[in-house]
Amino acid sequence: SETLRKYPPIPILPRICTRTYEVDSNLTIKKGTAVQIPVQAIQHDPEIYPDPLKFDPDRFNKENSVGRSNFAFLSFGEGPRLCIGKSLLLI
Repeated sequence: SETLRKYPPIPILPRICTRTYEVDSNLTIKKGTAVQIPVQAIQHDPEIYPDPLKFDPDRFNKENSVGRSNFAFLSFGEGPRLCIGKSLLLI
């Protein structure tokens, strides 16, 4: 998992917004708008992964993952468009 965090196969996930979403009072994303999820930026965010440039396989141990959002690791995407090859890669 740490290799995929540092070097995600797809650095950006393109998506289409399926409903109008108000981010805050200054920003509304309308249904049908193309959005891009910055996977590489999320997986290198020091607030989520301390010392993000360091290769640390223990980062994904159960005790080190407590409180981390499932959406902090998106190397395979998420939800109904999850990569169908994920199980083959993780053998």
